[in-house]
Amino acid sequence: MSIVYFAHSYRERDAAVVDFFARLIRSEGLSLSLDPPSDAVNSAKLQRHLNASDGMIAVLSRRADGTSPHILYEINLAVKTGTPLLVFVEDTIPTSALSARLAQQRFSSRWYLREVREHRHVLKAFKTFMHEFDPPKFRPSAAKRACVLVGLENLPSEMAGGLREWIETDADYDCLTLPHNVDPYASYELLRNANVAVALQGPYPTYADGLLAGIAIPTITLTERPHATQGWPPPEYRPRPIPPDQTLQTVLHGEFELFEEDFLDLPDQQAVDRYASALVDLQGVYDERTRSYVQEIVMGDKYQSSGQAIQGPNAHVHHVKFQQTWNAFSNDNESSDLPALAAELERLRQHLRGLASTREEDAAVAEVGAAATAADEGDGPKVMSHLAKLGTWALGAATAIGTALAAAAIKSATGL
Repeated sequence: MSIVYFAHSYRERDAAVVDFFARLIRSEGLSLSLDPPSDAVNSAKLQRHLNASDGMIAVLSRRADGTSPHILYEINLAVKTGTPLLVFVEDTIPTSALSARLAQQRFSSRWYLREVREHRHVLKAFKTFMHEFDPPKFRPSAAKRACVLVGLENLPSEMAGGLREWIETDADYDCLTLPHNVDPYASYELLRNANVAVALQGPYPTYADGLLAGIAIPTITLTERPHATQGWPPPEYRPRPIPPDQTLQTVLHGEFELFEEDFLDLPDQQAVDRYASALVDLQGVYDERTRSYVQEIVMGDKYQSSGQAIQGPNAHVHHVKFQQTWNAFSNDNESSDLPALAAELERLRQHLRGLASTREEDAAVAEVGAAATAADEGDGPKVMSHLAKLGTWALGAATAIGTALAAAAIKSATGL
């Protein structure tokens, strides 16, 4: 199972589109890298997550002022490191926004559901390329985690000593020093086995700065000079200034907190367990039986989805998504009245009860029953939210017993 870094907008306007692409990506057996919600970010954290992924998929949507500089920066990180990259680009964004050399697919924010065949085709091609591109990284070092230091000559000796002590004692990394006049060949192994770098920016870029960027070591860059006014990159990814009223150690503490932030300490540990099951327990298998079991997670600072449910400030996206699915189903099926659907779903539920022999199949029976109840209550979107959790087992049974309307509804909800 390949792990994909998913770059996307967190705006309310884009939530339904983003959720659609997340579901489509998961349907191809690609696992979205779990990204914990955060109030802040730095370049080192993004680079660490990208380094731990097999590829990157970005959804680049239109804004009044162009496109998101944050997503463009993430795309640049992937280009810099040669990471397999696919960008879904909204069709109103100018052609010049991205290099023609990048793999990209246009989508419409208004009729993306009708473009699903094209989007699925390009995802299949991207998945094949990733599988042939690069094996997991093999790091022979058995040493303790390490932080490489660059630019200590730009600090007073007392401050440099305090920096080293903080990293070794408080942050608990071994310190590796990269001298100013570095021998590149002698330093490759040192850099390759470093987990993170701290670079003190001098008046001019050095060869060591270029090495860190080229090898894509997550780097926390600090500066004593305030930023000049510039538009690129976004401020979060520029060298972090050291305010006069803060110590170097205080600034580093905040940067390392961001860099090390991950999902193992999330409040919802059940979500983490499901993610671990997808990565480990299922051993990469993604078929009809596991599809209803795997509950992939997409998380961000504005929304998170667990399975089919979206929680947080944009919880209404759940309703919007399945309202669209229900509308599309109703338009394509003239006989899609809810009482008739409820009757067929109840018939299907009773039939499946006699067939179920596993916990996954029992869960599918329960979802069909919940969908029948929602249909009785006149809630079409809720019907779709329950049917979306089914797989080919329920669809095959619905077809076999002649409940054509229920089968069509399952197809519409699941995309099968």
